[in-house]
Amino acid sequence: MPLTVLMNYFNEQLQLSARTLSLPEIGFYKASNLFGARFGSLTFGSYFSKILAPDGKHIIGHASETLVRSALGKELLLDEVYASLEDPAHIVQLDRLVRTLHSLNYLQRFSGNGILALSVHPRHIISISSDYGKVFEAILSDCGLGPERVLLHTRLLNGTSLPHFSLALQGYRSRGYQVGLNVYSQQDLDLLSNLDVEPDAVFIHVPEHEQPAFEQSEWDPPLNSLKIFAKAKHFLVANEEEPPPASVGEFDGSLVRYRPSAALSI
Repeated sequence: MPLTVLMNYFNEQLQLSARTLSLPEIGFYKASNLFGARFGSLTFGSYFSKILAPDGKHIIGHASETLVRSALGKELLLDEVYASLEDPAHIVQLDRLVRTLHSLNYLQRFSGNGILALSVHPRHIISISSDYGKVFEAILSDCGLGPERVLLHTRLLNGTSLPHFSLALQGYRSRGYQVGLNVYSQQDLDLLSNLDVEPDAVFIHVPEHEQPAFEQSEWDPPLNSLKIFAKAKHFLVANEEEPPPASVGEFDGSLVRYRPSAALSI
């Protein structure tokens, strides 16, 4: 199915959900040969980092990131957007909207080759209690992407919610997804060490100047059994000669912004 036709189909489904769940204006659009999304007054776009094989030479997939802009064009943090939402149904719908957007752009830009890493927001996970990944599996199926091609990753919140995250990760894995976790601090490491699910991948986001202390910490998980993607710096731009697009509509396929350390490896 052509991706534009698929986008229109998704928009029809979203309008049904919008009426049922009292969602703000929501949907996808296409501009400059890439897809964008709207949620209320906000617009969303995609950019990707390369996932490299252990030899550092071969690209085996891409990890998605989200660009969010206000109606005035101001770039926002995605966590700020989620923090502004109170209705769990809105949180879940926004998270699925963003992941579907990245799936469409992944297929548009890379023809669906290799692994696609997608983030699941923690507030989505704690907003539902069962059937983790079921709805998104149907969306991926419409896109022609099997769960085995997708790595879903998230961030643990606290010790109280660990059982909930354990069920979610096990649910994703039972449907064929690979699962990953993001680590930004020692607290995240402590939570991971107490989780009874061994992730397929760990995204370690540590500023470069903090990496030596991080590596020498007393935390000693079974790292040999994990696929370490990268020790990410806290910022990066793929092409430093080109500024980020001023709006989602200005993506032209030539600009790719890479996450810290420019590439991830497993």
